Amino acid sequence: MRRSFVLLLLAAGCSTQAAPSTVSASPQKEEAKAAASNAPASEPGATATTALAGAAHARGVTKDGVGGAPMREEGMMATPAASIRAGEWDDNANYREFQRYLGAVYQPIHSVDVRARRFLIVRDKAGKGVSRCPVTVEDGAQHAVTLTTMASGRAILFPYAEGLSGKRFTAVARCAEGTAQTTVALDDDGDGTATMSLASARREDARVVDLAFVLDTTGSMSEEIASVKSTIQKVATTLQSRQLQVRIGMVEYKDRSDPFVTKKYPFTTNLGSFSRSIAGIEANGGGDIPEDMNAGIHAALTELEWSPRAVARMAFVIADAPPHLDYPNDPDYAVEMKNASHRGIKMFGVAASGMDALGQAVLRQMAQYTGATEMFVLRGGAGPQSTGGGDPISSCGGTQEQYASGNLDGLIVSKIKKELSALDADPTKIPGLRTDESAKPCADRLTLAE
Repeated sequence: MRRSFVLLLLAAGCSTQAAPSTVSASPQKEEAKAAASNAPASEPGATATTALAGAAHARGVTKDGVGGAPMREEGMMATPAASIRAGEWDDNANYREFQRYLGAVYQPIHSVDVRARRFLIVRDKAGKGVSRCPVTVEDGAQHAVTLTTMASGRAILFPYAEGLSGKRFTAVARCAEGTAQTTVALDDDGDGTATMSLASARREDARVVDLAFVLDTTGSMSEEIASVKSTIQKVATTLQSRQLQVRIGMVEYKDRSDPFVTKKYPFTTNLGSFSRSIAGIEANGGGDIPEDMNAGIHAALTELEWSPRAVARMAFVIADAPPHLDYPNDPDYAVEMKNASHRGIKMFGVAASGMDALGQAVLRQMAQYTGATEMFVLRGGAGPQSTGGGDPISSCGGTQEQYASGNLDGLIVSKIKKELSALDADPTKIPGLRTDESAKPCADRLTLAE
């Protein structure tokens, strides 16, 4: 008998009874999602690497991302969900575990060398982080890369991935408030900071947040699409403030076999108008499991007009299928995530129910490189069929989870709030710096996610 699940990703306060599904879903993708739902949970304490391998095996997913069993009939009423929640995993707070994970990934991901990293910190004269500040890093051969600080006043430099050579670089921050310079040195542990201190106070403008959704709207994404629509009002009512201006935009994407591949909805502060503009979005198309996620990400970064005034720039990539990595003349997610980092845009991955191992790996790469986190659906607790990384363990005097757990709409709102709180936090207090959070004594751990 075929099973049915309601994903309710972003609608914490919505009814648990879903409307009948009338979408034209991809049979192959639905089959892969069904196999995921039937997979056994992993043992407590399993690593991110074993979670990935278990996910691929449980779905019957091969190296090429194929396999599974049917999930639901078209038009079938979705089963009410008693407690479907979302989890979150921070690969920068567990940077060494992330590198071990990458070393065990057999999927055809695009290799990016993140063996070394440096947090570039720009502070004003009072020690507050300075966002929106371009920082140019140059090596001895005059090869240079420019990054942009995020709300925390930090940018993350991966020197090998950016093509820098040598062990010492010059970093120059050229902010609206002034300039500062420092030397960035690589040492043996591959992890560290470089701080630039301005002589003046930072500018305290009205706080603008750019929030973009990059949404897979192919056939199996019906519940997610309905939930994203309902989230707009949640964001509007929760974050209303005279000191805060939220701009929301969206790019929906499908696949090359569909009538269109991408469609953009420009940034706007009129959330009511935006809700009406996306009301007609429907789930259809997508003939095979992978979709053209690369095109969707590229459109979001290049066709949406991101504000130069935004103190926080955030993109949420929501999908239940991996990107096509075999299309000729297609954008490359690994290049796009570097461009996002250069512009201070965090790319949060949202792995919807049924996402395969390749898709999880890609989302985690993008989130880690841009200083963001990955979120994912939990069904009946953590297990390889639902986690993007990590499983529950017992530590610190009780059962702890190596990820934050909550309803996904609440997590998205909390991400925005956390970005804003980072404006006034100590920019030198960095989770996972030199030691993974999961490896620290309990009293020394920093919060991974609010």
